[in-house]
Amino acid sequence: MRTHKIDNTTIEYPDEIAFCFNPMVVNVLGHPWAWIEAVVRDVATGIEHSEKRALFQSTCFFDLSFYTQSYFDTIQFGRIDYSLSGAEDTQLGRLFSFDLNMYSENGQLGESFQFETYVVWGAMKIGERYNGDRVLTWFKNFPFTIGMYSAGESGVNVTADGRSLPAVRLPKRNIYNLFLTGIDAQKEVKFDLSGTGTVGSVFDMTFDYTFHIVAGASSSVRLLIDDCTSGVYLRWISRHGFYCYWLFKAGDEKKQVVNNGEFIRNNMRDYSYVNGYHGGTGRKQRKTEENTLPVCAPLVDSDTYDFLFQLTMSPVVDMYMGKDVDKKERWQGVNIAVETFNKTRAVLQDFVATIILPEIRVQSL
Repeated sequence: MRTHKIDNTTIEYPDEIAFCFNPMVVNVLGHPWAWIEAVVRDVATGIEHSEKRALFQSTCFFDLSFYTQSYFDTIQFGRIDYSLSGAEDTQLGRLFSFDLNMYSENGQLGESFQFETYVVWGAMKIGERYNGDRVLTWFKNFPFTIGMYSAGESGVNVTADGRSLPAVRLPKRNIYNLFLTGIDAQKEVKFDLSGTGTVGSVFDMTFDYTFHIVAGASSSVRLLIDDCTSGVYLRWISRHGFYCYWLFKAGDEKKQVVNNGEFIRNNMRDYSYVNGYHGGTGRKQRKTEENTLPVCAPLVDSDTYDFLFQLTMSPVVDMYMGKDVDKKERWQGVNIAVETFNKTRAVLQDFVATIILPEIRVQSL
């Protein structure tokens, strides 16, 4: 966290980047102000919210993460045009400005302090590095993007099988999807965001609610190429606010029919077999079909297992359904079953998860 002092007032506030599902704590302490007003403002839209709090023993505490979460409610997840080239803003990060207004007992504004923080739709845990070096698998026969954060205007150097390709321009501070349209490679592709300059795009592995810039650190993504053409292809949003992809092997689909509603007994019709009714018979009001599909990524290493495990916790998971008549990608929203995952100490192990497919609609009485 950053610290600022105004006379005998100390303000502790978030760093350059924060995550809206981690606490975004602001502490004001040292001076007996009557109350403090915190204003949260989305820089892009100008929409703002405010909250006032009284001090207790010259100390006031705010957690502003709940306000920042609400600004992401309008995101249309998964609206990606895979025919594009270059880079596109994912809308999964927003710049916020914060005002802290400190008032005296007479209601007069005594001091004011402003700061900005870039907020990601995600959450970090202790020991993680944000936007650091990664190794991903590019499934060439399926839609694919690379997630990358840039702290400012910059260029991403691209090499395919050792050949330099035109750099991808990132015009401003944002989280981007990098597209691979027009890139031809057989072994690997690398995307390198330089760490030189005054702005940093990589954040360290310490944890005090927000994260400090790692000066001079580059962000490098290495893609290993997979030519498989069949399987269950899933897309999800990781805790770091990046779109992720993996092609799984499918298991046997399980179809389960479940009774819902009331049992409607025939007690208002004739007690004969002429019309197909009898006093002891009846019908179930409604049934539903619940389908699940187990999927497996065989023999993955520890880092890949951790990468795939984020699929199980993501609230946004889509399954690829091919292309429509206009050659646009079709995706179906699915859920991942809640269960226990055992990560062993073996060098390689299978990652197995269960997809809960959408409920099948049927008639009801």
